[in-house]
This record gives sequence, structure tokens and C-alpha cells, in this order.
Amino acid sequence: MADVSLPYFRDRESDGTDDGHGRRSGERSRGDDDRDEDRAQIILITGLTLAVLFVAVVLLLNTVIYTENLATRGADAGGAEAIEFRDGAVEDLAGILHREHRNRSSAAGVESDFNESARTYARTVADLRARDGVIADVRVTDTEPGHFVAQNETDTGFRNMTAPDDSTANWTLVNNVSRARNYRLTVNSTSLSNDEGGAFAVVADGADEDWSVTLSNNSTDAITVRVRNATIDDSKTFTHRPDENVTIDLTAGTVAGQRFPKLVWAGGVQSENEPYDAYNISYENGDNATGTYSFVVDERDETSPIDDSSHPYVVEGIYSVDVELSHRTPELTYGDVVRIAPGERDA
Repeated sequence: MADVSLPYFRDRESDGTDDGHGRRSGERSRGDDDRDEDRAQIILITGLTLAVLFVAVVLLLNTVIYTENLATRGADAGGAEAIEFRDGAVEDLAGILHREHRNRSSAAGVESDFNESARTYARTVADLRARDGVIADVRVTDTEPGHFVAQNETDTGFRNMTAPDDSTANWTLVNNVSRARNYRLTVNSTSLSNDEGGAFAVVADGADEDWSVTLSNNSTDAITVRVRNATIDDSKTFTHRPDENVTIDLTAGTVAGQRFPKLVWAGGVQSENEPYDAYNISYENGDNATGTYSFVVDERDETSPIDDSSHPYVVEGIYSVDVELSHRTPELTYGDVVRIAPGERDA
């Protein structure tokens, strides 16, 4: 019979060469296909395994980082809370101390009144902190006695800076002091003299040296302040809001809230360290200024014309306070002993 197959299709199926195993060249065996499939599966499984490992490593690293951040944040937060507690207690007790001086105390005296107010404050703070799981304690451990001197505004307004008799212009407020703090003067600048030679002055009179600050100008919106001691003689004019009184903080060294570096209370007269040298605080030309003032000294004798019933007046007070503070949480225990003497010249 004649061959009717189409050469084209024969060539497509095989080139007619036998490879010796019963199959023509160009044909793939089933075993080759199985091996390719096995290799593909191995690659796939390996890729999945690596992916799982990478995910596990990422999760582990994230857990470590989160734990470290959480632990660090918790420590910082606890420390910040304890510092905030300490600073708040110091500020609050300083305010209580100033208030008890201003109230001129009860019959029990400023020290007794302050201690009672401090105990009330401590109970209140402990109750408030306990609501947040904190054990807080505030205890006054020691008080240094002092004297509070002040001249308040009268019903008719400011009075002169004269002695209680309203006529003595050059006079001594306190004798034999060694330290003063929180010394603030508020004056009507229009009451000041234009002549610096006869202007109102505050004098710290030491055994070997004097220090003084003089206020002058007689202006509605400016005041001139001159500071003198054995090594300094400097003045500066400060502007302030028109027709308003101006405050000079002698121990903070500011005039109308503006810093005056030369204004260092009792510079060269008040000792830096113990034993402290004694000095007197006096006013000169007190009839050339009207206003108010207050300050605290550590010591004084009884030779001054002011007492607890005069105007100006002096009362037994507190110069400084030692306070023991503790702040405990499950994460942190904090304790400190702080000295409170608001308004010292180096505060």
C-alpha cells in the first residue's frame, strides 16, 4: 500500500532518531518532569520557610524594642512625676510661709501657724496622690527663726518710708542682721526726688564697708537706680508703664521685672559663708519716697523703733525651713531633704 502519511506531521513528532531507550530524540521522559516538579516544590518550601523566619525575627525585634521603650518610658515618667512633686511642694510651702508672715500670725506665732498649715498641706497632698497609687509624705524637720519686717499700704494709700513716728527720714530698721531674703520695695516713682543727692536710699551698713541703692527720677514712667559700695558706683534708668507703681526686688536684683546685674543685695557687706558678719539696714531720706516693702532677716536686736504693733512693723518669723519629702510608687522610690528660704539673693 502506498504511504499516505504527511511528512510535515512526522517531522513535528520526531526527527526519526532513536536514543536507544525506545524513545526518539526531542521527546521528554516522565522522570524528567517529576524531577523538575520536585525541585520547584523544594524551592517553594524553602521560600516559605525563609518568609516565616523573617516574619518571626521581625516580630521578635519589635517585641524587644517595644519592651525597652515601655520600660524606659515608665522610669522617666516616674522620675518626672517625683521631681514635679518635689518642685510643687517647695513652691507651695514657700507660698504658705509668705502668707503666714503676711497674716502677722496668731497668738501662737508664725512658726506654730506655719507648722500647722504645713501638716494640713501634707495630709491633702497625701490624699490626692494616694488616688493615683502614690505614697507621698511631706514633713517639716527643722525651722530657722527669723524676723519679718513690712510696711503695708494704708487706707489712704502709700505712706512715706519714714520711721513709725512719720517724721524721722534717716533711721535704722534692723540692727545686727547677717542675712536678708525676699526684700521687695514697691514705690510710686513720682514721689521720688529728682536730686540724687537727697534721694531715698536703702543702706546696708557693715562694720568695715557700706552698700547702698538710691532711687530717684520723679517721673511717671521711669526710675533711676544707683548702686554703690567700695568697688561699684553704677546707675541705670528703667522705664515702666506710665502712672503705675514700680517694684524693686533688692535680693533678686530686678527693677520693674528687668534684670540689673549690678544690683546685688549688700554686695561686699553680707558674708557669703559662715561665720556671717553683722550689719544694719537703714533708710536715708525716707520722706522722698512713698510705697510699701517687706523682707525677712535671720537676726536682729531690740534697738529698732519698730515692733509688732507699729507701722512699719516687725514680727517673729521664720528665715528658712528644712522639709523631708518622699514619693513612692511600685516602680520608683524617691526621697529628698530640701531647704526652703525663698528670695535669697543667690536663689
